[in-house]
Amino acid sequence: MNIQEAIDLADQMKPNMMKRQAKLTFLTEIDRVIYRELVLKHEHTAEEETEPLYDSETDDGTELIMPSPYDMLYVYWLMSKIDLMNMEEEKYNNDRMLFENAYAQGSDWWTRERMPIQTTREFRL
Repeated sequence: MNIQEAIDLADQMKPNMMKRQAKLTFLTEIDRVIYRELVLKHEHTAEEETEPLYDSETDDGTELIMPSPYDMLYVYWLMSKIDLMNMEEEKYNNDRMLFENAYAQGSDWWTRERMPIQTTREFRL
């Protein structure tokens, strides 16, 4: 899923008046979490070494980190942020639960597909 697809789908599922820049900030926020918790802790390529930052200069076709079929987490994340900004607590809790479930599934997949980076904390003879 790319940036535009995530924003469009979230807007279709939850019509709102939130500015695009706020949505880009929220997508940056969650992709940085994914980057730090998953990408950097598992084997990755040199192209994956750059921490994501989405702003008005970023191409709308930029692919987000989590691939399909786990990419709905971006839509649920945006929907939960919209609910939070609108102070709709019950809707927020529902969308947050959907996000948490999608994130857990994506995280589990990531861990199955990529070898964790082994770090030695202590070595004794």
